[in-house]
Amino acid sequence: MSKLMVILGITGTQGGSVADIFLQEPGWKIRGLTRDPKKTSSAKWEVKGIEMVQADVDDFESLKRALQGAHAIFAVTDFWGPMYDQRSYGRLQLGQTISEYCYELEVRRGINIANAAACIETLERFVFSGLPGIKSIAGGKYQYVYHFDAKAEIGRYIQESLPKLNEKTSQLLLGEYATNWKMWRLRRPNKEDGLYAFLLPGDSKTLTPFVVPRKDTGHFVRALVMLPPGKLLLGYGSLPSHEEYVRLWTQVFGVEDIRIKRVTVDEAAAFEGGPHGLELAVQVASVLQLDLSGEFILHPSQIPKEIGCPTTSLEDYMKSEDFSSLVDLN
Repeated sequence: MSKLMVILGITGTQGGSVADIFLQEPGWKIRGLTRDPKKTSSAKWEVKGIEMVQADVDDFESLKRALQGAHAIFAVTDFWGPMYDQRSYGRLQLGQTISEYCYELEVRRGINIANAAACIETLERFVFSGLPGIKSIAGGKYQYVYHFDAKAEIGRYIQESLPKLNEKTSQLLLGEYATNWKMWRLRRPNKEDGLYAFLLPGDSKTLTPFVVPRKDTGHFVRALVMLPPGKLLLGYGSLPSHEEYVRLWTQVFGVEDIRIKRVTVDEAAAFEGGPHGLELAVQVASVLQLDLSGEFILHPSQIPKEIGCPTTSLEDYMKSEDFSSLVDLN
């Protein structure tokens, strides 16, 4: 008899990757949750044999119904969607920033998901796409990485308030998206001397995990479903320093000198602009100070070979990507 994998966020990057992998996994059937099963993004999964069910992360009862019968659940929460939704700005309380609003909304929705999952008697594994809490790790030095701290708060809620669900839970901590160059890691040419530069509010020698999320998230989740619960998997395909990262870009572009320019958090935030600029700038600065060698962190290379966990390297990703829209090198 087949087991049931239920995927939240199946129409997104992470959930879509999980669906791709479990479609190939013998002995599993898949159910995807969506607010609107009539959308084209839902229909493309239905033609592949996936059951698409309506559920709303703001509605506990709809989640509980949609999760019935699940043996495994993959849950991902969304911080950025509400930030780019203009309707969110009309819902802000007096004095509340958009980042604070998105934090509170993500935590509330994550708690809804966890509470619903805790009601499922058939559940064997709950895989949550989380992130470390920057405030607690950095001793309060970094106050504005709300999209990290929201996911950490959800994970903390599961540990402290839902002990039976916690016994079935593993977390996936995805590294920096290799695709982020398209919005954040884009560095414009230095107009003063004509050289290309990466603006970096941190130490260029610190190792940073990079992941190709659409290809590899599913492999990470599959491994966590197959392994005993209680795992904290750092999901990445490459772990370079930013100096090594820039050397890869140099090779891809075929130019002689792409340099790293050290900047302050405020300078990086101003370069990006918008309400998300500070959030992203502080993220880069704080992540560069995380300890990735903790004894409780599982790395992809440590997953047993009989389970397997293929990953995509930064170099292979860059060779497959079209950078023509990024810069004019002529």
